[in-house]
Amino acid sequence: MKRFTASLLLLLALAPTIAFAAPAKKMKAVPVSAPIIEDNEPAQPNDVLEPLNRATFALNDGIDLVLINPLVTLWNGVMPSFVRTGVSNFFNNLDDVYVGVNHVLQGNGNAAGTDFERVAVNTTVGIGGLFDVGAKMGLHKVDGDFGQTLGVWGLPTGPYLILPLLGPSTIRETAGRSVRVMTDPRSYMDSVPSYSLMGLEYLQTRADSKANEGLIAASSLDRYVFIRNLYLQKRALLVKSGHDKNSSAAN
Repeated sequence: MKRFTASLLLLLALAPTIAFAAPAKKMKAVPVSAPIIEDNEPAQPNDVLEPLNRATFALNDGIDLVLINPLVTLWNGVMPSFVRTGVSNFFNNLDDVYVGVNHVLQGNGNAAGTDFERVAVNTTVGIGGLFDVGAKMGLHKVDGDFGQTLGVWGLPTGPYLILPLLGPSTIRETAGRSVRVMTDPRSYMDSVPSYSLMGLEYLQTRADSKANEGLIAASSLDRYVFIRNLYLQKRALLVKSGHDKNSSAAN
């Protein structure tokens, strides 16, 4: 039961919450005769589970209101900004290892080299990843995960899914998250360090996204639809970037 709880907490920390999704980019029109590819947001999102998803969405909102938001407010109020930045950099440095492995699996050696170079620089010169020295050297962080890898390999997204506590996902992304949990060393640590690292990462991630959450709440009449569309578009763009990088590397 403890191992399951640890895995669930890690999923919380790593769930690509829509609050910090990138702004939507304008998509190019696709001719009617052309095959539909993933980088174009579908006119009708695959949301066959919408009634269940909306119920879970409301449940997650309640948990945020009662538990998560007060903790984030306390964290932002107590911790100085340089401490919060250091915590964010530390976990980003760990994530770069995972991103690099996925770039290897996608056949993108150039991107993987940049990821691992960032890890080497930030772990040494950046004192264990507390300082993002790599970014100042032009080695900028990029997103990547096993869900993206599955998309680059051609696996379809499947239905949109809201997971309890975890938020927006799809069948494909849920499979990707599961692999992340099973391969993360923190899942196999003793309870205290495992829970502490997972909880700290989740708290800082939510703190980083606090401003975006407010903007989403203020700018949409139906938050469920807004978040769903933004999430699906972000994931489609992430898979498209994987295809584009592979094409560039091949040329």
